[in-house]
Amino acid sequence: MKKQIDNDEVLPARKSVASLAAEKRALEAATHHLAARRQRDMLPGKIVTPRLVLRPPMRGDVPDLVKLADKKRIYEVLARLPNPYTRADGIAFVEIFAQRPDERPYAITLDGQFIGVVGFTFSPGEPPELGYWLGEPYWGQGIMSEAVKALLQAAFATGHFPAIKARALASNAGSLNVLEKAGFRRLREDIETIGTGAGKPTVYLLLEQPKWM
Repeated sequence: MKKQIDNDEVLPARKSVASLAAEKRALEAATHHLAARRQRDMLPGKIVTPRLVLRPPMRGDVPDLVKLADKKRIYEVLARLPNPYTRADGIAFVEIFAQRPDERPYAITLDGQFIGVVGFTFSPGEPPELGYWLGEPYWGQGIMSEAVKALLQAAFATGHFPAIKARALASNAGSLNVLEKAGFRRLREDIETIGTGAGKPTVYLLLEQPKWM
């Protein structure tokens, strides 16, 4: 007499709810990384303005990067900058952070010298977020406005950036001035919950691609 085969021996085991949820999260993460990489790669490798060149950060920037970033006034207005800012932080920024598919930073250079950073961070289901900082010796010269305007124009020219968001501490009048000069409109003011700005009033802004572009 043939042995009766239990259905459990031939049917594949059902995946648990937790396993399915994990697979869904992994798929969503992979889709986001692919979309971010595609959007990131649409941006030009180099952007030239009347005074500046925006280009990928490189190892040779590290000495100037550390010298300019290791300042309290820079740290206090940025959400993700370490303090103190060490050579190891500078190397990690150039070799790890700048290579991530969800980040697109540009080194801002003046006469070939590194003076700051401008770029985008990509998050799932959200417009990319503009971020930037400039070394203190270069404040008050319209340099950041020039860099921001050039990056925004390059992004919108691709046709793949229908909107870009930004944020700045409510107390950071200089940064808010840069953003509003670039055309960003204020959405709301709220208390920041993450990073260095946690607990501080923060202004959230949005810029939509001009219809004529």
